[in-house]
Amino acid sequence: MGLHDLQVWLVTAIRGSSPVAAFMNTAWAWPIAESLHFIGLSLLVGCIATFDLRVLGVAKHVPLATVHRFVKWALLGFLINLCTGLLFVLTEPDQYIYNPSFHFKLLFLVIAGLNAALFYLTSFARVFGKAATLDAPRHAKLIAAISLCAWLGVIVGGRLLTFYRPAECFSESGLLLTCDPQLPRSRIANE
Repeated sequence: MGLHDLQVWLVTAIRGSSPVAAFMNTAWAWPIAESLHFIGLSLLVGCIATFDLRVLGVAKHVPLATVHRFVKWALLGFLINLCTGLLFVLTEPDQYIYNPSFHFKLLFLVIAGLNAALFYLTSFARVFGKAATLDAPRHAKLIAAISLCAWLGVIVGGRLLTFYRPAECFSESGLLLTCDPQLPRSRIANE
């Protein structure tokens, strides 16, 4: 099974047995989920950006450990976004699984996650250890800069979701499908 087949299978499986689609298609469910998603995004990116900017040297008079306390709120924001994001995908799987903006959003999410893991594996002890200073080491600053860029990529990818809706497939080339092969091929049929 290739990636294209996996995408088609996922959309078909979710459409056939989505446990939340009926609920999400009510008058208020989608707007409430969207609102919660933006609240989660604000918590997540606001707290992570504050920490990253501090690591980069902004507000050096504020101890890094003090700003690091915001990370637990960022994790809460991530949990909110994970839950609401799953609601969206389980309701309209074709609008996400075939969407190139969603692919980029997921790519930047993976980069942000791996980058955070890299920080905690390589820099956390030096930034918060016994010899900690008010200025973070250079490699921690690089990780913070990558984090800011990755989260900006997540935001842009999420915002562009509504502008890049999957259309009919006329060619299925590329690593991932960016069109919906289950839509009728009306242009071909009309020729």
